[in-house]
Amino acid sequence: MRNILLVEPGYKNKYPPMGLMKISTYHKNIKDNVRFVKGIDKEASNYVWDRIYITTLFTFDFDISIRTINYYKKLVHSCQNVFVGGVMASLMKDEVIKYTGLSEESIVVGLFTDSSITGDSKSVNIDILPLDYDILDMVSYKYPAGDNYFAYMTRGCPNKCDFCAVPKLEPKFQVTNNIVAQIEKINERYGPKQNLLLLDNNILNAPDLPKLIEDLCKAGFAKGSYFIDPGVYEIVIKRYHKGERSEYLDRKLSDYLSGLKKRIPGGEQRDAYLNLLIDSESADDYAEYMLKIEGRLRPLVEKYKNKSRKKRSVDFNQGVDARRVNKENMALLAKLAIKPLRIAFDSIAYKSTYENAVRLAHSNGINEISNYILFNHKDKPEDLYSRLECNIKLNQELGIKIFSFPMKYSPVNLMNRHYVGQHWNLKYLRAISAILHVTQGVVAAGTSFFYKAFGSTVEEYLEILAMPREMIMYRFHYEETGDTQQWRALYQALSQADKEVLLDKVSHTVSEIKHEEWPDKFKAIRPFYLIRYK
Repeated sequence: MRNILLVEPGYKNKYPPMGLMKISTYHKNIKDNVRFVKGIDKEASNYVWDRIYITTLFTFDFDISIRTINYYKKLVHSCQNVFVGGVMASLMKDEVIKYTGLSEESIVVGLFTDSSITGDSKSVNIDILPLDYDILDMVSYKYPAGDNYFAYMTRGCPNKCDFCAVPKLEPKFQVTNNIVAQIEKINERYGPKQNLLLLDNNILNAPDLPKLIEDLCKAGFAKGSYFIDPGVYEIVIKRYHKGERSEYLDRKLSDYLSGLKKRIPGGEQRDAYLNLLIDSESADDYAEYMLKIEGRLRPLVEKYKNKSRKKRSVDFNQGVDARRVNKENMALLAKLAIKPLRIAFDSIAYKSTYENAVRLAHSNGINEISNYILFNHKDKPEDLYSRLECNIKLNQELGIKIFSFPMKYSPVNLMNRHYVGQHWNLKYLRAISAILHVTQGVVAAGTSFFYKAFGSTVEEYLEILAMPREMIMYRFHYEETGDTQQWRALYQALSQADKEVLLDKVSHTVSEIKHEEWPDKFKAIRPFYLIRYK
């Protein structure tokens, strides 16, 4: 029996580390002890680890990932027992080796399909193993995606888009559908979950799409499906009966029961419930005590737990390819409890293709749509406006709701987010960031809000991008004070050539703007770029 440490760097991320969750399943299956930590956990240095796995994600988190690797590699007797994988490690293998001193054998590139590369005697395809949700209870970090099913039905993508890392991470498209078995295993061990997040890169490329959709319906995600949460009590007690014991299960149940007491009104029943919980605190074996009082506690738990029905949803979270949408496959998708339907809109060149996909979705009863809009790649700033406005017009025409998520492009091997596309400038990118900061990254369906935030014309949009950041973020305030109008008069008086020079100068830091010498023709407008909202 070995001690295995799973590590995720302390960056913020939406989804739990699926790779580590599968690795945990593998090691628990062979009776190893597993612990999961996020970030630098000082307590981990108090133990002797036989093997450490460290995941990585975005390349722009390079520094924090390298610091994490260099900290944990000291906690094993030999660096041969440290393995680093994930997106960043796969894309920047040489750089990881350079800055950590690890050997080439320590870097797991792409999918983890062969456990023997770690020195184990048997070859197990770890990538197809079920997720171990238990490890998430070992850390205080709460993943925004919540407690959902996370799964793949396919791997890879036939498209070779130059902005995408998938061709390097998953070069071969293949169907790996075992979704029914995956969900059944999760239900049996961890209890059912409300929603399903599928992380396929191009689901519409699957040759047997009808079978995949049929399986999703069979797994409980047909249109109109509902979910009733059995509650943590039911799930944990079931696992206790099977002989499972862990401090994390105990804590999970204790937290649940402490929260449930808020639903029980005052009186004898509440007093009885609280007495049972108080006695549990002094029990030598929490699990055994809970099994002992099950007959008395279960009726109270059942009476006051939440039994409301909740609608289920399927989310193809990576988006579907509008170029592959047709009447047949959209009708298939409409059989699912799909919410929202995500459609990529990566280039203005695909406008008619994208609009056709949206109209097909609407005609099949799918009216809640989300889309990813890549910018700062080969596009022009005007293209972003046109694509966002396209959604506003579709909303008006069809009476639907499309929520857009503009996503700034950075090369997949860049260690920071400083890349500026060939048609963009740093000021424009910061302005888009300022607008999205106010909207929390989402461009909603509202017409009036869109035209206020981004401008009623392309010309007004470009003017907003040139505006001082504070005036963008606190639009109404500076319009009321008159500052915006004063800035606009000065800006509009500049020639096009002078505007381009100004955009270059205000792309600098506030300190540089404050202390650099500027030509006289810019001295009147410069103070507006130094304003700080109070």
